[in-house]
Amino acid sequence: MELWYATSELERQCTDSRYMQRKLGAERSKRLRLRLDDLIAAVSMADLLVMAGKWEELKADRAGQWSGRLSGNWRLIVEPEASGMVLVVEIVDYH
Repeated sequence: MELWYATSELERQCTDSRYMQRKLGAERSKRLRLRLDDLIAAVSMADLLVMAGKWEELKADRAGQWSGRLSGNWRLIVEPEASGMVLVVEIVDYH
């Protein structure tokens, strides 16, 4: 799938390795890179369910979004689009 980003700051955080490490730390940035690679490799969102990262479809106020685990409480939040593209919404500690 093709990725696009909700903000330019988020795009920089997801595409610039040095900036990613500075913002998230070594371990979370490594896992973020793996989750982004999962998204690129997937043909559909259902493919993510069998990949590492404990991908799950979200409910309630986040209905229509998916999360991939980066660490204990940190998640990569994405929103699939009808065109086969995926919008990277945020990286958040939402627990």
